[in-house]
Amino acid sequence: MDTAPNDYPEAVETERLHLRRLQPTDLDQMAAVWADPDVWQSLRPGQSGDPTAAAAETIERHVRHWEEHDFGLWAVIESASGDLVGWIGASHPTFVPELADEIEIGWTLRRSSWGRGLATEAARAAANAAISHLAPERLISLILPDNTRSIAVAERLGMHPAETAFHREADLELRVYELRSSSGASPQSISSR
Repeated sequence: MDTAPNDYPEAVETERLHLRRLQPTDLDQMAAVWADPDVWQSLRPGQSGDPTAAAAETIERHVRHWEEHDFGLWAVIESASGDLVGWIGASHPTFVPELADEIEIGWTLRRSSWGRGLATEAARAAANAAISHLAPERLISLILPDNTRSIAVAERLGMHPAETAFHREADLELRVYELRSSSGASPQSISSR
């Protein structure tokens, strides 16, 4: 994994969102996102668990990722309300060891934020930042095969199905969507889709 310092932004503004680096102080709001039954089902189908523990693990993992790699997931804050509604951004998907050197664009928003284009808006910003500042050969997104909403976001970014992978911790098969830099991906091409 590339650990060289880069100028990946710690915060980004989009039309409706403030995206900023995750912080330990986000725990209560992140736990509220994990407590949303639709979010839990989309991330851990058929499993039970503690939303606060899941939020703490998510924050700890991604704070550490920022420290180790100088990039990572952002908290998604709705500009109008100031509410944290999820997380989104680029990271190494270490939960799938064979893909741990790749750069994944991942997103999770609470149910009340679905269907409004917020995931696509934020994912475009994350993909643009990754392409501009990290210059990967490809970007990937790991998506459950029946998660049609996330598949639609990946497709709006210009991603295509590439392969399957297995999340051993969660015991889930995932579909790998990819956007190759050789396909002409650039910040301009992603933002215009």
